[in-house]
Amino acid sequence: MDCPRCGVSVFAELNSCRGCGWQLSRPFLLDPATTSTSAKPPDISVTAALPPIQTAADAFALSPPTQRARAAQQRRLARRRSWTGAPENPVALLPAEARWEVPPRFEVIEMPLVQSAFDFAAAEEEAERLAAVAAAPVGVRFRAGLLDATLILLATGVFFGLFALLSREVSFARRDLLIYLVAGFALASAYFALFTLLGGRTPGMQYYGLRVVTFAGTPLPARVGLGRAFGYLVSIGSLLLGFCWALVDERRLTWHDHVSKTFLTDRPLS
Repeated sequence: MDCPRCGVSVFAELNSCRGCGWQLSRPFLLDPATTSTSAKPPDISVTAALPPIQTAADAFALSPPTQRARAAQQRRLARRRSWTGAPENPVALLPAEARWEVPPRFEVIEMPLVQSAFDFAAAEEEAERLAAVAAAPVGVRFRAGLLDATLILLATGVFFGLFALLSREVSFARRDLLIYLVAGFALASAYFALFTLLGGRTPGMQYYGLRVVTFAGTPLPARVGLGRAFGYLVSIGSLLLGFCWALVDERRLTWHDHVSKTFLTDRPLS
């Protein structure tokens, strides 16, 4: 509680204020007979007749010093109002600059715990669109492929010529035709795989000024070259359907282009 005289906060168990010494509660008045050396319990009937303990509120309202102090304070306030002309119930006015101040508000900021997903599919589509713009024309690629096919057929003819010369017998039975087909597939796959891994360009590409680049426009790395070599196997193994896919694809790319994320271009590297 607060002292009614000086306003200092004190504990409720204290009888007087530590600041000004004001008596906060009336002390117990014990019977002299109960204060003898004999330790007998106090008589309840005697203590019940004592006046009740005076609390701080009673002391503030009833004690004569407090009443005199309050009356003197009221007279001083009335005299001060008469000098300054202030009203009895003045209202505090805020300064002009404080009227536009916004009072502090409790704001809650919420942050999502789930990370938004990145649109990788859109980035890949954009890369494919740019690849389609920078890709070499289908006609130029067809002529380069035709030159490579001619070289493959010549190599296959030399191989079969040596085989017929050594065996002195050429058979066109069903089993022999299957062997010829597998041998031709192996030669074509080895042709594209070796030139792709070694330099990234076949003789047909070199003749027409074509080079293999990634969708980002960078030179062909070795690991990506392995993927393109595998794509050549798929395109050749499907009876050249992977090469013909460039005629119907909206971006004019072949199967091995989509598999390895690469394409042929006739533009110089930036």
